[in-house]
Amino acid sequence: MRAYGRRRMLALAAGLLAAATACSGSGEPSSSPVAAATAAAAPTTPSVAPGVSLSEAANAFSEYVVTDDLLRVAGNRRFARDLNRDGRTDLVTAEFASTGDRPARYTWGTPTFLVPRLRPDEPLWFSVVVPRDNRTAVLTFAKGTDWRLSALALLLPGQRLPEVKLDTAGYAEVVGSEDKGVQISPRYIAPLHATIAERGPAGIAAGLIAAGPYTTETAAEIADNRTAAKKDGFTYDSIFSAADYPVYALRTVDGGALVQYSLLRTTSMNSVISVSPFLPVPPEGRWALTREQYRDNIKIFETQQYVATVPPASAATVIAYDGAITKGSGL
Repeated sequence: MRAYGRRRMLALAAGLLAAATACSGSGEPSSSPVAAATAAAAPTTPSVAPGVSLSEAANAFSEYVVTDDLLRVAGNRRFARDLNRDGRTDLVTAEFASTGDRPARYTWGTPTFLVPRLRPDEPLWFSVVVPRDNRTAVLTFAKGTDWRLSALALLLPGQRLPEVKLDTAGYAEVVGSEDKGVQISPRYIAPLHATIAERGPAGIAAGLIAAGPYTTETAAEIADNRTAAKKDGFTYDSIFSAADYPVYALRTVDGGALVQYSLLRTTSMNSVISVSPFLPVPPEGRWALTREQYRDNIKIFETQQYVATVPPASAATVIAYDGAITKGSGL
């Protein structure tokens, strides 16, 4: 986005911030039960000022909510992209493109801020737990030249967010990417998730990633689709890979971690005999391809974002998800 265009849009948003009290904090936001450790368990507050303050996080979130809504009303895909980064860039682009630039608008509730105590010279980020319409959303913002949304996932039915460990000033503790105090170090959770989503409980992730939606159930679905495709004269495969995006992890009061990360999924269908039927494009992916069916092959690409809980010494559980088809191709 050109600088003057972004400044103009943010200036419009600034005029509406005063009306956004339902989704913003005032002063230093207080924590809620989902993110509060007991005072007795909280460590002594370090003397070094954090790279991100609670107030800065609250202001960044409020600015995002107001500006995002303005851009959705305007159908401005180009500016909406520039409120996002990492996996969210492709996801918001798909959200606009798949609706003819008339994406859904959201109603936000009162946020709870999970702000890690980071040094000013470290990569800066913070998370927000907030009601969005009828779901609980977990968002993480990262700072480059400005604050942008990096990750978002919606809490799955029946799941609860664990309590995040806070110090006496209300700042969260980061879990390092190589931390060995939890069952899975944060840097490895995405590759292990990818393995179990492809191969199910027979893979090397068995016992490390809990069974359920988006893990073993996805593997079973892939196996069923592969069998059905073979009967119809074409091949089907779906593979996952860990996305080259940041992984965000916070310490929970039980000594485990709350981890937000992304996966990429590529689904392929190919004709194998000359009399194969035309390959069907899933309805949710037709916006990304020019036809509803193809003769030779189809590839569909998805970006997926997750939140998982990683206990100190038991299987990680996927508790939140958001994702969509972001592009496709066919012959």
